Amino acid sequence: MGLCASGARAQPLAPVASASTATAVNLSAYLGNNLPRGRGPWVLGEVLFFSSNRLVSEYTWREAVRGNRGALYSNADIESDIERLMGLKKFDKVEAELYEIPGTPVPREFEGVAASTSQVRLVFSVVEKVVSETTTKPKAQAPPAALSGVVLTPTAYRGAGRYTTPGMGLDINAAYFIGRLYGKNDFANAPRKVNYIDRLGVWLLTADGKMQIQSETWLRPAISAGGQAAALLRDSPQPQLQDPNTTLTVKASDKSTKILTDGYIVASKKFGPARTSLGLMQGTMGDLVASLSEFLTPEALRFYAGKPNQRVTSRTVPFASVLFLPRPEYPLAVEVMKFNGSPLNPWLVNFKIGYFLKLNFDVAFLKYQGGYDVLGVLQFRYNHFPQR
Repeated sequence: MGLCASGARAQPLAPVASASTATAVNLSAYLGNNLPRGRGPWVLGEVLFFSSNRLVSEYTWREAVRGNRGALYSNADIESDIERLMGLKKFDKVEAELYEIPGTPVPREFEGVAASTSQVRLVFSVVEKVVSETTTKPKAQAPPAALSGVVLTPTAYRGAGRYTTPGMGLDINAAYFIGRLYGKNDFANAPRKVNYIDRLGVWLLTADGKMQIQSETWLRPAISAGGQAAALLRDSPQPQLQDPNTTLTVKASDKSTKILTDGYIVASKKFGPARTSLGLMQGTMGDLVASLSEFLTPEALRFYAGKPNQRVTSRTVPFASVLFLPRPEYPLAVEVMKFNGSPLNPWLVNFKIGYFLKLNFDVAFLKYQGGYDVLGVLQFRYNHFPQR
């Protein structure tokens, strides 16, 4: 049985329909043997909320509870949780009880410390405040953003970052490079030195699976290893290039569909409000950069950069990111990707700025020897597992 996630879904029971929906259960048959709170400490195994004898799923309530699965918890910790829940100003009354979870022995390192030989279920019984019918219906709260990745790069965290213990994670990430907002180059033979508002039309649909192999503490970082598989699609061809020495027009020849893969290892550590990550990708994901600018195509390398018979490819991509959460649903972040071994030495810097725009619009800065492009990006990350 798992500790309720920040989405406050009770895993052992039938799924809850929504965050404000409750499911009737037989409490005496399910909760188990009641334990006195006067003893302690205990090892937490699960946190549940009940209102009017109904199991309630509400992630904002769970956020007020400090406990994590497998952690020692005392009566003082429970009292602090009750104070935080009352501070939400949603309840007239909050009570807490402990129940033994059969078949879940405490970790060996806690056997001589925990008051019970089994992990415990912490159950909060709440009495919600009655809302007047004339009161305006409260606006639905957006769920917290996934912290398991930034724009294109992963972090070592899983889900919304509340899972501090090792385990599996799976994300589906969609990024759409709309086009070039502004670009400049200093190639001697380029017909235009400045480009702006050009269509790009590149989709990157990625499945990102990881295993967190080390939890984060105040001293050590969280570490994860994983892999990504992405489908690169184009809904618009790359702009055409002209041979500067003739009137011949050369059409970009990159395929409209590619499959890109990589394996990676990443470490993440929180420093104050900043969540920093540093990692390394190995695979064909580095070939992505060649599709983001016509100046990185083989034709451009030949005509403008004087590098015939070369392609912009990279098999090793180190990356780093810094992420802030001024609001749980709108993170602010910047990530840097270095495409090692590629002609023109390209770098990609993605800025996650949806916090200011209240939507998933981001900006990418692509720098290479001879020029740079500023790109507009739409990005959405769906956290499939663990659920938030």
